[in-house]
Amino acid sequence: MSQLIVTAVGPDRPGLVADLTRHVFEVGASLADSRMVNLRGHFALLALIEGTTEALTSLRRKLESEGSGMGLRLEMYEAAAAASRAPGSVPYRLKVYSNDQPGIAARVTALLRQHSVNVEELETRIESAPFAGTPLFTLEGVVTLPQGTSARKMRDELGALGEKIGCDIDLDAI
Repeated sequence: MSQLIVTAVGPDRPGLVADLTRHVFEVGASLADSRMVNLRGHFALLALIEGTTEALTSLRRKLESEGSGMGLRLEMYEAAAAASRAPGSVPYRLKVYSNDQPGIAARVTALLRQHSVNVEELETRIESAPFAGTPLFTLEGVVTLPQGTSARKMRDELGALGEKIGCDIDLDAI
């Protein structure tokens, strides 16, 4: 099996996902992993598609010719098969909550980088806080701690950072 990574961005509209996934199905390929989101009226897709070399070549041609007609800017990359996680790494759920302020994601991920923690998934959003109505920043994701890294130490350091910048930070085993 070969793999193709596809990114797509453009104005959101009903039926856009159906149009994209129809092309994948028609060439005999499979949508293996994907993330699709409406970002305040803008559609964004990141997908790993698997299939035979012939199927992915056909898909690439179809998307190149029909992408602009769907209103999408597409990029496609051949992907080499890789392990999903480093051997011995341990997955954890990371959650950060705070009144919105610049730099939260940058500071939290910088601390993770210092300990060679890999960010597997990350989602951020700004919502209206219950009762107060003020902007509430949330960051949620999955991170993997390398073998030998103490989860307790990571929780302590994340907690200290949270106190410093006024955030609640949780790190829980999955």
